[in-house]
Amino acid sequence: MGMSYTREFPGWAEQVREARIWADQVMAVHSGYAIPDDTAAAAVLCLSEAVTNSLRYTASGRGGVFQVTIKLDQRRVTMEVDDEGCPAGGTLPFIRPLTPMAQHGRGLALIDHFADSWAPLAHPRTGVTFTLTWSTSHARSTAITPRIA
Repeated sequence: MGMSYTREFPGWAEQVREARIWADQVMAVHSGYAIPDDTAAAAVLCLSEAVTNSLRYTASGRGGVFQVTIKLDQRRVTMEVDDEGCPAGGTLPFIRPLTPMAQHGRGLALIDHFADSWAPLAHPRTGVTFTLTWSTSHARSTAITPRIA
């Protein structure tokens, strides 16, 4: 059985950092799930990109709010970023074609690279969800092993 945590943040740019810190703390508190360090770091990076997109492209970044939900179980972390949608309707999130000199448009490409899966949230919600999984054989051990001298 997994755990789920949700927190709402104001739609301000400095809240990207706050969301990352909160997610890192949630995953650290539940180290019993043995989340590998590289998976936790990738999840926080993906969260940062999803929140940044919400603030840049939706009403959340124009005086609104966004909500982050983290779902954890023994082999998976799923994060959802709910935003307030595009003021004029807009389109679903999509990966843009990238060029080496592009200054924007890498957020979903990074999520696509690091996450095992991602998708827009199901209507009527707006935002994205992504999942990262790990093998239990690659997870760090949280058990304390006695040392014999």
